[in-house]
Amino acid sequence: MMKNLNAELYSNELLEVWSKKSHLLLSEKMLFKKYLVNTSKNVLDVGTGGGRLAFYVENLGFDSIRAFDIVPGMIDYAIERGKTLNSKVKFEVGDATELLQYSSESFDYALYMQQVLNFIPTESGFKNALKESYRILKPGGIVFFSFLDYDSRRFNPLLNTFVNLIRRVRNETLLRHRLPWLKINGKFNWKLFNKNQACAYWVKEKEIIDQLKTLGYDILEVKNQSDFKASKPTQKKGMLYIVCSK
Repeated sequence: MMKNLNAELYSNELLEVWSKKSHLLLSEKMLFKKYLVNTSKNVLDVGTGGGRLAFYVENLGFDSIRAFDIVPGMIDYAIERGKTLNSKVKFEVGDATELLQYSSESFDYALYMQQVLNFIPTESGFKNALKESYRILKPGGIVFFSFLDYDSRRFNPLLNTFVNLIRRVRNETLLRHRLPWLKINGKFNWKLFNKNQACAYWVKEKEIIDQLKTLGYDILEVKNQSDFKASKPTQKKGMLYIVCSK
C-alpha cells in the first residue's frame, strides 16, 4: 500500500495550525446558507480536521452530525474542543476511500470540503472515495465538494511538466496533475523537488464534473472561489466548489 505522505504532513508539521482553525470562508458560508436548510436532517463531515465545519453546522441548529478524519491527532483535538463546547458531534478516525463504518444511504448532507479528496495519494483511492460519497448519501441528499482547481494557477502546466521530467529521470511513475506542495504553513517548501514528497491532486473542472455525473449525481452548482466575490478577476482563483444531489 502506498504511504500517505499527506496524512503524515497533517499529523506533524500541519497539525498544530490546522487542528485549531475555526473561521469559515465566504464561499463556505454562502453555500451552507443556500443548501443546508433542513436542520432535522443528518450530516457527515469528511476530513473534519479539528471540527471547524462540524461545529459551525451544529451552531446552525443541526443535532445529528458525524465527522471523521484520517489523522488521529486531529480527532483528539476535535473531541477535546467538543467537550468545551458541550457539542454532540460524534468524531471518529476514518478513511474516505473506504467508509465501512457507514451503511449505504445513511446521510442527508455530506461535506467533502477543505479539498480533502485531493490529498488521497492514489488515483484508485480518489475514485473509491467518490464512489463512497455516493453510496452513503440518501436519495435526494446533497453533497458539497471543494477541489484544488488545476486551472486556477497559471503555472500548474509548467510545474506539472517539470515535476514529471524529474520523475522520469528518477525512473518513477509519471503522475498527471499530482503536484508537490509549494508552501507548508505559509513557508516556501524548499524540498518540493526532492524524492518522496507529499503531492496533491489538482482536478480539471470538466473532468471532475463528468466523473460525478457518471456516478449518478445531479450537479446543482459549480463555482470557483473567486465567483463568490463582488469583484471577480479574469483568471479563476482558489478552490473549485461543486454541489450535487443524489
